[in-house]
Amino acid sequence: MFTLAEVPDRKNILFIATGTGLAPYMSMIRTNLECNSERKFAVIHGARHSWDLGYRSELNGFKRLCSNFEYIPVIDHPEEENGRWAGETGFVNKIWTERRLTDSWGVEPTPENTRIFLCGNPLMIKSMLEVLKEEGFTEFNRREKTGQIHVEKYWA
Repeated sequence: MFTLAEVPDRKNILFIATGTGLAPYMSMIRTNLECNSERKFAVIHGARHSWDLGYRSELNGFKRLCSNFEYIPVIDHPEEENGRWAGETGFVNKIWTERRLTDSWGVEPTPENTRIFLCGNPLMIKSMLEVLKEEGFTEFNRREKTGQIHVEKYWA
């Protein structure tokens, strides 16, 4: 049920995950990413430490090879790193509110041009839903085929 099947081909795709919430996205990316096409893809992945950022090498590879792909890893405990962490710190919602994706895509993600997938910590999902709804995004309704936010609620 948590797939790109309901997403129109022309819409940009943003995957936001924490921890292992990234796993469902990987097959979607491997199957649907067409490098250097008009359709933009992005992954914002949050974890406690850099070593918790699964698939990091593969996602960095996509970023190097595909001009339409952005990968933004974020950790929230940089003081516990073995070495200096030069990447983003804090929580994934900060990346959204600071408009980092607009900078890298060159276009602002809006309800008209972007579909957003959320998977991971329930607090992240709740926080991102609040932020996104303030900007006009709505949660996807499968029956009515409306909405731009697809949520995987695997934590009960």
